Amino acid sequence: MLETSKRALLSAGYMALALGFAAPAYADPDAGEYRIGMVSDDSGPIASAGQSYHQGADIAIAEINSKGLAGEGVTLVLDVKDSGSDAARAVQAMTQFGSDRNILATTCCILSAIAAAVSPIAMSNELPLVIYGATRASLPQEPYVTSVVALPGPQEVAMSERIAKELKPQKVAYYLAGDNDIFMARAMAMKEVIEKSGAATVAEITTLTADTDFTGPATQGIATGPDLIVVMTTQQPTIGIITALRQRGYEGMIVTSEVLSPPAVFKKSGETISGIPFALSFQPGVSDSEAAVAFIEAYQAQYNALPDVYAAQGYMAIQFIAQGLKSLDGKPTRQDLAKAMWGTTEIAVNPYGGQPMESGQARTPNTLIVNWTKDGEVKLWEKP
Repeated sequence: MLETSKRALLSAGYMALALGFAAPAYADPDAGEYRIGMVSDDSGPIASAGQSYHQGADIAIAEINSKGLAGEGVTLVLDVKDSGSDAARAVQAMTQFGSDRNILATTCCILSAIAAAVSPIAMSNELPLVIYGATRASLPQEPYVTSVVALPGPQEVAMSERIAKELKPQKVAYYLAGDNDIFMARAMAMKEVIEKSGAATVAEITTLTADTDFTGPATQGIATGPDLIVVMTTQQPTIGIITALRQRGYEGMIVTSEVLSPPAVFKKSGETISGIPFALSFQPGVSDSEAAVAFIEAYQAQYNALPDVYAAQGYMAIQFIAQGLKSLDGKPTRQDLAKAMWGTTEIAVNPYGGQPMESGQARTPNTLIVNWTKDGEVKLWEKP
């Protein structure tokens, strides 16, 4: 009887390791309320995305608490401080979270520069920080700073390879984010792939995040006669550039990033952005795993809208924290939770159909190349 129980216990431990837990499945933290600090971007220049991250996190909190995913009798509470994408406010918020011993873990940051600014504060306070939006590869720091954001580069490279193979472009113009090194690097990775296919680069046009008038850049790009235009800037410039190009009669192929994915973008731009491919890991209408469907339905019920990839990342950040907490036994500490999350190899509850982790960094789970249709649906992209 004793031997049977021992075998069952070992089996449970192996299952926990397979799911990426850092401790045996029979562990449970002490029942009670645990507070998670969130530095949000609910206001400011990227509030439309920031609100999606926040709402996704709220959906995760509700699901975790209702299903006991963080442990029996465990309740998570989200403590939110809005930074408005201002680095000084984000640093202040993280400093306050660090000094508040009731805060067990934190999540933050769309912009990589802000993530880099708050990370030392998390490290010095031995406070787990899960990055939900920033995409700089060097951000994770063992064991306190981790990221649930699968780096977009491999997905965009895969999209570029397919675009080059199927469309065989000859002349390509690039619109670049002059004040965003991450988008610049992503654009250069795409450019390398496309040029290897034999396409010539006819223009590299730099814009800034704060730009609002794209008449000149659009005219300049069209004048070079491209049969493919790559737009790799942040969301508002991307929409502005595409709109200006279409208004000035450009009918060729445009390719861009996941900044077009939020339903609010289609609601604003409509047919202007239809048919333009972008790559990502989650999109309502395409993602159909059991977890994805459950997340989409819960989000719709709460907000009467479809979630976007940013909401999925906010959701994932909190699920990641809950999984780490569930793996601990007794009274959890910041240090133990950080180590558990750093050692995680798979986030069990995710809307992607799988989410591997390695050294505190989410790895690309899959690549969906999609586009908006004229009717406002998202479909897998096919060669026109």
